[in-house]
Amino acid sequence: MSGVMSGLDLVIFDCDGVLVDSELLSTKAIHAVLAGEGIDVPLDAVTCCIGMKQADILDSVAKRMQVSISPSVAQNIWPATRALFQESLSCTKGLREFLDGLQLPRCVASSSSHERIAFSLSLTGLAPYFGPGAIFSSSDVARGKPAPDLFLHAAARMGVEPARCLVIEDSRFGVQGSIAAGMRVIGFAGGSHSGPAMARDLEASGATWIAHSWVDVERLLSSEMMVSHQT
Repeated sequence: MSGVMSGLDLVIFDCDGVLVDSELLSTKAIHAVLAGEGIDVPLDAVTCCIGMKQADILDSVAKRMQVSISPSVAQNIWPATRALFQESLSCTKGLREFLDGLQLPRCVASSSSHERIAFSLSLTGLAPYFGPGAIFSSSDVARGKPAPDLFLHAAARMGVEPARCLVIEDSRFGVQGSIAAGMRVIGFAGGSHSGPAMARDLEASGATWIAHSWVDVERLLSSEMMVSHQT
């Protein structure tokens, strides 16, 4: 990938909804597990939490629905999600071609657990694109997105100043956390769960740029527009 801006030393990828097209599957799993426990929640009560770590999603649902969610519910969500992933998970369209051309260091910073990230990357064949020590989970830090903790942790471990990092995120919580960390961020609206409303939400949350595909991301990385935003 030629013409990449000189002020960028690290690309930080979210996993769910960015690397792997998983958001609809994981939302379906959470909704099904809650329904199985007799907790009938509107689907939007779950989808509005996309980008948050699981504990925060369940806390949000419990508060919204004024119910108590037992620890056993949380334990059942990953097995249900994993089964759906095994059946249907894929990487986002055009990602492999983008990664093949990306010459910059990269890492993953995800709200998911290390087990889920590893499973997703292995299942979709993306694991080889991310070297040892380049996978970071919200379980590594005290606060999940939208706090900046995870992004700052990833940058520190990768040895890069926050201002020289670019984050690619599909949720408003990830966008907010990236900005709070002092990083530039592309709001990625190229997953199967994306739509015009989501792109507007990412922009309203402060995303520096919006991309609807990996071709868009590559174009942004090579553009004078991005160079003009160097800090």
